[in-house]
Amino acid sequence: MSILSRPFQSGNQIHEFADRVLTNGIVYTADENDQICEALAIKENKIIFVGSNREVQQYIGKDTKEIDLFGKMVIPGMIDSHIHPPGLSLLTLHEVQLFNMNSVEGYVEAVKDFILQHPDMKAVYGRGWSWGILTGDELNKGPRKEHLDAVSKDIPIVLRANDGHTLWVNSKALEVNGITSETQVPQGGIIEKNLETGELWGTLKEWAMWLIALPEYSLDQYMTAMDAFQKKMHSFGITSILCMASLPFEKIMKACSEMEKEQQLALRIRGAMTIHTKDDFETQLEMINQMRSRYHSSYLKVISAKFFTDGVIEGGTSCLLEPYTIATGRGANYYGEFLWDMEELKQAFCRVNECGLSIHVHSTGDASTQHVLNALEAVHRKGLTDDHRNTITHLQLVDEKDILRFKELNVIASVQPYWQFKGPQWWHTVDSKFLGERAEKEFPLGTFFANGITVASSSDYPATAVPNPLLAIDVGVTRNIDNGVLHGVEDISHMDDERYLLNKQERASVSQMIKSFTINGAFMMFMENEIGSIEIGKLADLVVLDQNLFTINPVDIDKVKVVMTFFDGKLVYET
Repeated sequence: MSILSRPFQSGNQIHEFADRVLTNGIVYTADENDQICEALAIKENKIIFVGSNREVQQYIGKDTKEIDLFGKMVIPGMIDSHIHPPGLSLLTLHEVQLFNMNSVEGYVEAVKDFILQHPDMKAVYGRGWSWGILTGDELNKGPRKEHLDAVSKDIPIVLRANDGHTLWVNSKALEVNGITSETQVPQGGIIEKNLETGELWGTLKEWAMWLIALPEYSLDQYMTAMDAFQKKMHSFGITSILCMASLPFEKIMKACSEMEKEQQLALRIRGAMTIHTKDDFETQLEMINQMRSRYHSSYLKVISAKFFTDGVIEGGTSCLLEPYTIATGRGANYYGEFLWDMEELKQAFCRVNECGLSIHVHSTGDASTQHVLNALEAVHRKGLTDDHRNTITHLQLVDEKDILRFKELNVIASVQPYWQFKGPQWWHTVDSKFLGERAEKEFPLGTFFANGITVASSSDYPATAVPNPLLAIDVGVTRNIDNGVLHGVEDISHMDDERYLLNKQERASVSQMIKSFTINGAFMMFMENEIGSIEIGKLADLVVLDQNLFTINPVDIDKVKVVMTFFDGKLVYET
């Protein structure tokens, strides 16, 4: 990393004064030259100068607003390249939240309180219960319906797990949706039952969740929620996102489009629309292409098709190369299920890339990721080698032999560093119990960077309850717990504290982590020429931090605060 003392442009002739100048800062460019500068200048929505305090003076006129940073750090506007807007904003307004509760009893009390506060509700929906607090058969199957029946048998209660991959419901929800012990289980889904009696347990996993009717919200409700979501993103220094959505995708995009028309949209949004195995592929692809034609502005575009090829470890639905442990409750030779026929997946991948869309694949298990790479290799062999920026996300287990294939096939690794430590009330009770020794090798990160693979970081919010990239940067650098208080435990003071440390060989550097949230995310979203680094001519999406990430103790990165967020040269957040 070099310290820049001169501007990026040659010559000293200045043709215009800046609207805004930032001086006396630690300006990390995150560009190919990996430079640290002192100052920058903005004209309208573009960066027009990056360099020294002395030379930036040439850009200061009588109407220029000068901000003295007093040594604060500036980085490019951050990019969350796998997120589900509007996140918890709708839940906060209309549903019961179960995050940060540590018992089934706590969940039940929260639902009771919600019903008391909303006595006219015809159904109760919510999210946030955790597998990590469950024991016995409930750790394998999920919480029983009887817990919720004790709250109400008169109205449906439908509660999504914090990871989004399982629904916990009461008997009324099963009844009104016509689900019985004889109901045919959708491919790739699980309807849990009591093995002794055959009675419905009260949980539905993966594609079986679609058997339950979920709440529908109006366009106005989505616009209100998106406005709150946007404010939250700005408070975390996030200025661009890749939006993941299934059924409400159209409403989310419509809400954002309406906000853009009203000049209220201050996020760069790229969209990825899900293709389901259970529905006709060509019909779904045509729908994505229609959406791509409908939403095609500088702020709002559809660029990708999302595929699910397995589920999640905690649900026993990830597809593994070696069997789950007996503790998973599925027998001695249970590997999970790959959700696609391989030939159909290869054809689908080819069609998506032929249409000019990128591929974005949910894959947590090592067998699933190996199959996905095999399918992408078939696309490569077919000659579809254009710049598609195909991506695999989550990557909880990856076979060592498959790491280099990401580089060979130009596949981007989309990771969620927020999860990459031994989480209290999670790792020992779920991952280690279901995977055994393999859990010690979860979530490769440093290995991807070391092999020259493009790594883009994201939150998968609301699966991550607090989508603050500084928490993820902390974890990526330390491979240890980010903020003890958020997890209900005492904080650590040293990055080698063994209690929550997960495979420190996978640590990344601070610059690698910043780039994973900036220029790498921009590349993944085909925007690296517009955003992602601080360079002359790029859009002025910027974040000011109160401390220098390169010099503080890595375990304190989580405590760094966003002071200002700029979008298109405008100040959209300030503490």
